[in-house]
Parts: sequence; structure tokens; C-alpha cells
Amino acid sequence: MTMPVSERAQTLHDRMMGSPDKLYSQEALQELLQTSDLTELLELVQELMTSKYVKLVKEGGELRFQAISVVEASKFTSMSDDEAMIYSYIEASGREGIWTKTIKAKTNLHQHIVARCLKSLENQRYIKSIKSVKHPTRKIYMLYNLQPSIEVTGGPWFTDSELDTEFIDSLVSVIWRFVASKTYPAAFQPPSPNVNAVQAMFPTSNMGSVTINEISDFISSNNISNVELVINDIRALNELLIYDDKLEALTSVPDTYRATWSSVLEAGFGRAYEEDPNIAPEFKKLLQNKSSSIFEHYKTIDTEPHTEVAYFDAWALN
Repeated sequence: MTMPVSERAQTLHDRMMGSPDKLYSQEALQELLQTSDLTELLELVQELMTSKYVKLVKEGGELRFQAISVVEASKFTSMSDDEAMIYSYIEASGREGIWTKTIKAKTNLHQHIVARCLKSLENQRYIKSIKSVKHPTRKIYMLYNLQPSIEVTGGPWFTDSELDTEFIDSLVSVIWRFVASKTYPAAFQPPSPNVNAVQAMFPTSNMGSVTINEISDFISSNNISNVELVINDIRALNELLIYDDKLEALTSVPDTYRATWSSVLEAGFGRAYEEDPNIAPEFKKLLQNKSSSIFEHYKTIDTEPHTEVAYFDAWALN
């Protein structure tokens, strides 16, 4: 429970809490309180600091004053002086957190005292320990109500400081299927006798492209990820697909993508038009007379591996 303060000090604190993140200079506090009496101001500030309603913060080599909420102030009244000092350093570390060795160096306290204070603060849920992907062996502390920064957690791709490859692979697969179904919609549907199988293998226009916002909306609306993904996260996954030649980025429109036909064939979808017996004869003939493509290697090379068979490019045998 916090100590009561005078009415004048309470007025100053209330006005400072109007901008709780602001760091006030002495002149700014005089203006806030509308007083020219420096002695009175310093007495009020000292009263607030004694009651843990105001703290000193160094900014650019100069001392500034910052208001502390009633809830936060009540925490300090329940702490010992050592705990309050350690808590202040942890608080100053923000979302990056602070290493226990750094706490010991800054406070100049014995390791046993630091450990005891950290345990007490953690039991009261004022602070928590976190893992850092940059420094996995270090024990790092931050305020209980804060979320670690991406630099600490590694972003959505890490779970318990370990790279979650299964999560990444599943998202990449979902994104590719979504984009491919928009680029080549006919390739993902049962073959129809009245469909020109050759034309079905190519997008009819740029309408087959998908924007990064559409991909993001698709993932969000279908609850595919239980971790919040921002646009840069989606872009990183798309870059993986581009590297694997499964997506291509449109140069004419930023952050717009289309699936490659080779990736559709590789997944086994586009082959249905050539293998289905119900395709109309005239369209079958078009397929038979179609020029060969390096993306259709599956027609020549058996998908089942043979240890006694080797394949060479024609130029290598000349």
C-alpha cells in the first residue's frame, strides 16, 4: 500500500500521469504545476519520490522525472531496497531483458543476494525469466507483463528458442497451394472432357496472381497460424518459395506472386489432364503434339529410383 501524499503533491502526480511515458525537466514541472516557487516544487517532487510516485531517469546525460502509476508504486512499497534496485534495472531493459550477470555488475550486490531478490520478484510475478535465441545459455529477466522483442525470441519461427522447421514447412505448403490454386485453378479440379487441356495448364491472365495482403488475409481468416504473422513474415516465406522455384514474383506489381507450372507438375496436379482417359480426343491430340518441356521430365524419367540407371543431357554425349 502506498504512502498518502499532500493534496498539492497529488495534483502534480495526476498531471504528470496525463503523459505517463513523458520525462519531465524541472522547468516542465514548474509549467505543469503553474508555479515559479522552485523550493515548493522540489519539496513536492521529493514527497512523490519518497512515496514511489515519481522516479529519476537519466536522458542524454541529464536527470528527468517520470511519474509512476499507483499500481506500480504499490509494488515498490512491498520490496526491499535491494529488490527495488534490481527491479529498476530490469524495468529499464524493456523488451530486450537483462542478463543476471549484468544485474550483478550494475547493482554490485553479492550473487546470493541477487539470486534471492530475483526469486522473490519472480514469485510475486513482477518479473519473469525468458530464453534468448542469441544467447541460449544465459538467464535473462524482464518485467512480467512485457513480451520479448523479436531479437530475443527470434520471431514466429522459433518455439522455445528452437527453430520450428515443421511450422515453417506447413506454412510454406499452405501458401504455395493457395497461390497455385489461384494461378492454375483448372489444374486442381477433376479433368473435364470439354476443357482444352493445353490451355488449362496456363493462367488466362494476370488475374492468376495473388498479392501478399491476400495471402495474409487467407492465413488469418482460416486460423492457419496460432502465431501472429506480419507482412514481413509472409514475405520471408514467399522468398523461400521463390528460391525453390515454386513461386515467381511479378516485376510489374510489387508483392504480387504466381505459382510456377513446374511446381504444379512436381506436386502431381497438372498431370491429370494428360493421364485422364475422359479427355476429349481432339484435346488429347493437342497434348500429344505439344512441344516438350524441361518441366515435364516426369514423362521420361521414372519417379521410382533405379540404382543401375543414369541420365545425361544430350550435349554431354556429343
